[in-house]
Amino acid sequence: RVCLLAAIALAFLSILRYTNEQQYSLHSHNDSNLNSRKSRRLSSSKTYQPQQLIQSSNNESTDQDTASSEGYTYLIIHYHKSGHILTQNLRDILLQIDPSIQRNYIDRFPKRQHDPTTKCPHLTLHPNTVYVQSSPDFFCDVDILAEELLTRPTKQRGVKLIHLIRDPFTMAISNYNYHSQDPLPEGENWVKRTNPCAVEDKSTLIYANLFMKTLTSPGAYRLMEYDDFKIIQTMCHRLYDQQQRSSPGFYQHLLNLPPTDGLILATTYLMLGHGGDILRMANNIIKLRQLQTLERQIHLQQHTLATFNNEAKRKVQVLTMSMDNFIRRPKESTIQFLEFISLGNNGVLLSVEEKEEIATRYEEMYYGKVTAGDEHITSLLSKPKKMMTDGDIMEEETMVVMSDTVAILEQSLRENVLWGRVLGNIANLVEESLKGVHNWY
Repeated sequence: RVCLLAAIALAFLSILRYTNEQQYSLHSHNDSNLNSRKSRRLSSSKTYQPQQLIQSSNNESTDQDTASSEGYTYLIIHYHKSGHILTQNLRDILLQIDPSIQRNYIDRFPKRQHDPTTKCPHLTLHPNTVYVQSSPDFFCDVDILAEELLTRPTKQRGVKLIHLIRDPFTMAISNYNYHSQDPLPEGENWVKRTNPCAVEDKSTLIYANLFMKTLTSPGAYRLMEYDDFKIIQTMCHRLYDQQQRSSPGFYQHLLNLPPTDGLILATTYLMLGHGGDILRMANNIIKLRQLQTLERQIHLQQHTLATFNNEAKRKVQVLTMSMDNFIRRPKESTIQFLEFISLGNNGVLLSVEEKEEIATRYEEMYYGKVTAGDEHITSLLSKPKKMMTDGDIMEEETMVVMSDTVAILEQSLRENVLWGRVLGNIANLVEESLKGVHNWY
């Protein structure tokens, strides 16, 4: 009997070992498929050493031709309602200025996704290439983020990152206005099929800890509390469930609810749903600030702080731009973008007159779309007024007056106990980031 039991146990162990081997083989096959989709998995035991990548910026190139051919990596990041069309316009401007720069397709890596081990996407960026990326998940440690950004770019050049952000109040209102249009814009039919609360219930379990890890990290801002996630979920169910019978579907809710309630429902989804982009934007502002702090600390340790203080020599150069400023002052904002891409870049040199001409063309194009009523431009501001003088069109100082409805919607968010506090905290973070305020912690 003992021998029989031993034989059964041995057979069971053999089956278990075979099963594990098959599962390992299946995982290896899946990983291979992921690699073919330009994704790779890093070992959890990998040691990240961004010092080596950043230190290389101190070495002067002896081959100027090589340095000029291996240009910067350009990464233009945006979020839902913070400049989807604008990012493509900025990319096209850059390509027109310097045809040697390679164009990459939109979303180099999957938006709102990350590697389960590192908590960041695998970027795989290349030099002398411009990328337009929406809603990246930068939840990893800052040294991992540094390596992801800098592994591919060249020894002499780094990454120029244009980060398009927005005041969270106007971002929330624009999101509500966009998804409550009748008819619904093309490609947005998901709004008709989605139960936002069911999505949020699932997403919150995944993202609450990730967001809070960043918001409670050293030197960061505690923009909200853990309990706030549950309150937002409750808000969603209160507004969605009570109208479910009479107005099935997210879209019908947005159409039929009172505007202030529809705004709250839409904002819960923009905070916690698959979108979650208001919090994701805040998370990434903090992460990019930590990334710049890391580079500064490395130079401080190497006694090369003067290199970091010269922005043109930094390996990671970040320009934070406001979608709201682009709406109000498109020409000035475009000039700001042109000056940034020219910084320390011998391949993109523009005269003052050339910058003025390019920025004026963009401004005219943008105002043309606003006047034509482009469905993708849900501006919160009135159209610019112009006057006729001797047959010529002379632009007045742009009149940007918020409509009464928009003002009421914003006031409803600011007076809400939760939204006023949380969105107000994020608005302060956005404002500091736009002013270039850094806490070198």
